[in-house]
Amino acid sequence: MIDCPAPELHSHSRVARRLAIAGCQVDFALDCMTERGSASAEAAWLAEHLVAARLGCEDRTVRVAPLQPSGRPVAMVRGRPAAVHVSVSHVGSMIAAAACDSAGIGIDIVDPTEAGRALDVWFTPDELALLPDDDGLLRARLWGAKEAAFKAARLDDGFRPRSVEIEHLGRTGFRWHVRGEHAAVCGQGIFTVADMHLVAMAVAADAAEAVACS
Repeated sequence: MIDCPAPELHSHSRVARRLAIAGCQVDFALDCMTERGSASAEAAWLAEHLVAARLGCEDRTVRVAPLQPSGRPVAMVRGRPAAVHVSVSHVGSMIAAAACDSAGIGIDIVDPTEAGRALDVWFTPDELALLPDDDGLLRARLWGAKEAAFKAARLDDGFRPRSVEIEHLGRTGFRWHVRGEHAAVCGQGIFTVADMHLVAMAVAADAAEAVACS
């Protein structure tokens, strides 16, 4: 699972895919935002489209909005919570969304040119030693994995990068563990590439597997 191949995406229009991550079916979409749009709003719209497609309902009946005070996105269908977890991300003009109905889901887009040694304060020596940095993407992988894992954990704590431990790192996948203030969650994730960006997607373990995380 950790080093399974993931598709490399090259697109300047919406791309939607379904992937299996640790046995969970994950739908995700990538797009370039319009010139006048809001990145957050357009990423939420992508998530709404994924939820509608997954549930077989019309897009107009779905709304994705941030849960306060954490800001975690939640999906509603006709004003009621949907049985689908969603996650969104954006960097520059690129936006992304992911949806999963069987596990917490997290997605993060990283611009590798912005993932330099300044991020090392958030990584442990063990994490930096997980993978040789042959392609210069080690820090982008670690940061994307931490962000995606934190979102998938759905703990609604403040984001503390060092509370997210990357336990295994491959070029196409990772295992993670988040220690929240009141709970611990673990799971797996994958990487893919979209144009010049790295995309990390993580799913949380189910309740039975999560016992081993605490």
